[in-house]
Amino acid sequence: MMQTEQLDALLAALQQPFHPQKISWKPRSVSKDGTRALALAYADLRVYQNRLDEVCGLEWAVTYTPWGERVICHLTINGITRSSTGEADSPAENAAASGLPVGTTAEAQAFKRACSTFGLGRYLYAMPAVWVDYDARTRSFTAQAQAKLKEIVVQHYRRVSADDPAGDAADELLVQLWQQFEEMGRALYGDRWTEVSRHNVERVTEGATDDPEELTAAQLETLIAGMEQVKRNRESGSSAKQSANVAA
Repeated sequence: MMQTEQLDALLAALQQPFHPQKISWKPRSVSKDGTRALALAYADLRVYQNRLDEVCGLEWAVTYTPWGERVICHLTINGITRSSTGEADSPAENAAASGLPVGTTAEAQAFKRACSTFGLGRYLYAMPAVWVDYDARTRSFTAQAQAKLKEIVVQHYRRVSADDPAGDAADELLVQLWQQFEEMGRALYGDRWTEVSRHNVERVTEGATDDPEELTAAQLETLIAGMEQVKRNRESGSSAKQSANVAA
């Protein structure tokens, strides 16, 4: 069994908020006209698992017990076991939130709830649900809504993150670069941005990943510089075209 001081330190590390890049939003309810949706914040199951690996190493384990239509997750950390339940509500919604096949979403929900009993991810339950603009055609939040939601996460992260000036400065720089990367990309490529983004990420990481959330500050700066050049080229081409029209 861990000493009290060690346990307190472990729980404090688990309770730290996830990096803003790891937080996503899902629509919980959609207005009748399909133009607004109630956004709820969540983190992928792997984000929880990675935090446990970082903080606890091999000193954590999980088991599941069926309970009617529900599942009970038993999470053990350094010999301490806490449990919680999960159930499958909307299969599509749960699959999106967990990153897992529909058949395992009840386990994912139970796992996240069990994590919250140790403080891990608990703050997400206190994040405000926000009504924002929604595109029913693409079943996604609008670009303006996504920017608003990201700002909510960033502000919360800055407010509750650990008192580590050097770490906070590095994290804040990464957040700012990531926001700039997303905003510039959506402005340049519109609906194609997701596809273009993943292609560029794969290129700059030499095939290591296509996930923008895994980029370093240096890699983000490289991609931002490239997009700034694309923007200048477009503006230059537009100016040349306008001059040609005037001359004609």
